[in-house]
This record gives sequence, structure tokens and C-alpha cells, in this order.
Amino acid sequence: MKRLRDITVEQAYNLDRTPSLIAAPDDEFTDVVRRFARQPDLLGIFVAEADCHLLGVITRRDILDWARVQIGAPFYTSDEHWLKEDVRLFEMMRASKASEVAREDSASAAVRLSDPLSEALRKMLLLDLSCLPVVDGTGIIIGDLKLSEILHQVLLATE
Repeated sequence: MKRLRDITVEQAYNLDRTPSLIAAPDDEFTDVVRRFARQPDLLGIFVAEADCHLLGVITRRDILDWARVQIGAPFYTSDEHWLKEDVRLFEMMRASKASEVAREDSASAAVRLSDPLSEALRKMLLLDLSCLPVVDGTGIIIGDLKLSEILHQVLLATE
């Protein structure tokens, strides 16, 4: 039985899968949402410079919150968590560019092929992501690591 802590991103990463959407920082956010909506098999949106260096990630939650604002769903301010989320929603209402929506703390979401799978899972949990950008040694996005790929390795290790 393979030990989970010894598995690397490279062992789980599947180069043949459809990569996440990569948006330029100045792309109109509504255009990014439109491109994302047209490709239902995509799991992530990465904001990157022209040379594909990661600037940040737009999360599934960001897209859901944007949709919530668009349809006029109510805001909830019953506790501190919701208050923080409402502040984020107000910021998103003013945002027009992809770089304005990408989470500030998400520039560190990338993993390298040599990183342990446990580190990738930690980042997914911390940032509430279902896929992470995979970068090469120079920090250029070469693809993504999906939660399903991690789960596949976990299942193989427990057999």
C-alpha cells in the first residue's frame, strides 16, 4: 500500500485533462464569467499575466456571489462571517476586471509537480478550491490539479 504522504502532485496530475480557464488581469469580469459558463467541464479560473505567471484565482464562491448580486438575492449580516462576505459582495459589485475579483490570498494557490499531494490538499481546503494551478519551476501555469485527481490517489492508497 502506497503511503499518502509520499505521493506528489506529479503522480496525481493528469496532463490530458481540460485545463482551467486562464484570464488576463484586464479581462472584463463579465466576459470571464461568460467564457466559464460556456465550458461546463471547467472547474477553475486563474488570473495570470500574458506569460502565464499566476496572479490569483477566482473561486467558485466568487462566481456564486457574483450571480447572487446579479439576481438580487438578499444580503445576510447576522454574524461576523456574513458581514465579511457582504463586504466582499459590495467589492464585487464595483469590480469590472478579472484582477479585481481574484482573491488577494490566492496568488499562493499554485503547486509544483514535486510538491506533496498533502500540500495541495491543504491549499484546496484553505482557499476552498476544487482545483489548483500547477506551475513549472519558473512559476508559469502548465495546467491544474483537480480534487478528483487527489481523491483518485487517496482511493488507490487505501486499497
